[in-house]
Amino acid sequence: MFTPLTHHDPARLGSYHLTARLGSGGMGTVYLARSDSGRTVALKTMHARSAADPVLRTRFRLETDAARVIGGEYGARVFDADLAHETPWLATEYLIGPPLDEAVRLNGPLPERTVRAVGARLCAALARLHDSEVVHRDLKPSNIMVTADGPKVIDFGIARALGDDRLTRAGSAAGTPAFMSPEQAAGEEHTPAGDVFALAGVLVHAATGRGPFGTGQAADLLYRVRYAEPDLTGVPAGLLPVLLPCFAKDPRQRPTTDRLCALLGGGEQDFADCLPEPVLADIARRAADVWRVTPHRLPPPAGEAGEDRGDASVGTRAGMSRRRLLSVGGGAALGVAAAGAGTWVWFGRRGGSEPARPTPPTVSAKPAWGLLWQVSADFTDPPVPPFPLLLDRLVVVGGTDLKGVDPRTGKTLWADPEVYFGHRTVTDGARIHTLDYTLDKADPLSLCPVGLADGRVGDPYLELKDFHGGLHGTQLLCASGNAVYVVGGRSSRPIDSSRNDTFRAGQSWHLVALDVHARRKLWEVPLPARPDGSTRLHFLSAQVSGERLVLVQQSADGATRLVVRDTGTGRLLWDRPLDSASPSSGRTRPAVDDRHVYPAADGLLALGLDDGKVVWRRGKGTAYSPPAVHDGVVYAVESGRGVVALDAGGGESRWAEKGGGATTADLAEPPVVGVTHVYRRASSRLRAVALADGATSRPVDAPATARYFAHPASRRLIALGEGYAAGYPLL
Repeated sequence: MFTPLTHHDPARLGSYHLTARLGSGGMGTVYLARSDSGRTVALKTMHARSAADPVLRTRFRLETDAARVIGGEYGARVFDADLAHETPWLATEYLIGPPLDEAVRLNGPLPERTVRAVGARLCAALARLHDSEVVHRDLKPSNIMVTADGPKVIDFGIARALGDDRLTRAGSAAGTPAFMSPEQAAGEEHTPAGDVFALAGVLVHAATGRGPFGTGQAADLLYRVRYAEPDLTGVPAGLLPVLLPCFAKDPRQRPTTDRLCALLGGGEQDFADCLPEPVLADIARRAADVWRVTPHRLPPPAGEAGEDRGDASVGTRAGMSRRRLLSVGGGAALGVAAAGAGTWVWFGRRGGSEPARPTPPTVSAKPAWGLLWQVSADFTDPPVPPFPLLLDRLVVVGGTDLKGVDPRTGKTLWADPEVYFGHRTVTDGARIHTLDYTLDKADPLSLCPVGLADGRVGDPYLELKDFHGGLHGTQLLCASGNAVYVVGGRSSRPIDSSRNDTFRAGQSWHLVALDVHARRKLWEVPLPARPDGSTRLHFLSAQVSGERLVLVQQSADGATRLVVRDTGTGRLLWDRPLDSASPSSGRTRPAVDDRHVYPAADGLLALGLDDGKVVWRRGKGTAYSPPAVHDGVVYAVESGRGVVALDAGGGESRWAEKGGGATTADLAEPPVVGVTHVYRRASSRLRAVALADGATSRPVDAPATARYFAHPASRRLIALGEGYAAGYPLL
């Protein structure tokens, strides 16, 4: 499974340290590698002789494009790539599980239930490719990885392009003779129907342990594929009428992937429950083995001088800050825990400190729907206030460390600056403010600017000497215009920096408004005392609408209230309890416009911004996501129905989502309103619904586990996942 590195292999590519070989073919080598942050990846490279061929470089680029299209749900998620490097490389998710042919060798022919489940999911994978005008051309059992989450399609006809006796060329098509379609074997155009033919052959192999056209020399196999009928001996009776039409010599007579998926069924089952015990045991073994691998390099042959491969790295940094070093250790621990449990969290901490370069979508003329860029980013969940910080030409992501990113390209503009701790940094859309303090003494509460170009903290423009800026519980809530809103504390006892991780007895707390322009305090109001040892912050969110400060306030026992104050005086206008005592991160920030507040509640609810009175309520007793409001329309995800749009003024229905998939809707987060589409999370990935009438619903190659934010200035949808930030087209 793993073989040592040779003395010729590089020690590092990009931000990835190579640890072992996974395999090598005529065109390139695949390595097991780990990133600076502890992420384990499969890193594919091209051989030097292949990289020198412009045609093969183009094929490698197209493979990368296809891998991005199919995404992490049906394939290996692309984390990073450098296609312009002297040795082009591609870093993807390391899939834990055996190839399908090995799974069959372990277990023998797979049960019909398993074959149906594999087939249904592979139909969905191929449909994803075909929707983007991509065909696989080399679908075979060894190119399908069996993981606990489902089969994953890999190796898009590239890795075995040269020097492999199982790979042949017929006309301009490359593929494996035993699983080619008749038209591909004849050198004709390979269409999506050709992938259906190959898929049927894969399922026959899964069900019987052999291919439908036997074995032998390539010429014999190509002849049988073109002229002979498939041997379906041993295929379960229930599968025979499903698979037989897929082997029609005329591609027009084969079923589509959608039709084949419907005939197979099995798509709604828990995939791991469909796997036989020997395969599950192998997956668990592989999950444990990957973390036992230690780098080992074979010495050069006798008589050949050894060489130091330390200079083979690309894009290394001269040093690493202590805070960055600590975050690296945390990422590695998370990865070990996940893989050791036999599962692979592929939307966890991402490898590399530099973003993947976005590759133009050359394989399709359709609009891009998938990943454009991705960077590693540490952050706390739930972030308070919610991150990222969105400015026109800058997005700031992070938690214990902040990183400035170009929202259009994903280029890191600055990283690991002096600014850290997300709940102490806010933006008004044009500037960034932070509370500066040191961890070893009780400094005054100091409000400072942050340089947009370099992330550095400037000299304080306001200091409150009667507040201790280093106390746990200090918060910078939000900023609007010249006003910044802060939670500050005073202490009647000496500050013990070694125990400054909770509220302590003898502290008093206040909500304070500061005028940045006039450099003075506008007002302060007292907040409830916290018991000694409490860790809950006073506020979960804050935002300004006109002359109103809208807050979600949290008590020491976790109960939450919606509180609205006058921005000019701090006077309490109204407050009311929220439905949930322990709201999820998506329910801590109500939607607000210039007239109403729309909290996450029982049904959909509009409250008057000035007085808190109920203006309208719809769907009481029905489960909804937190709402979003944009241009006079309230959007929410309704259980079993999908996105619904209501008039913000009176709550009248405008439309409900059409297009299917609503049963998988995720109600934890609010929908995100884009330019022409509104986005909602589904069971496994994002879906986009047309703003005009809700009639168009389509999957987006983006994980459902992330939180999403619209950035209209760059036309990007910003994602925050565990350990990463990413950019997608905002449509």
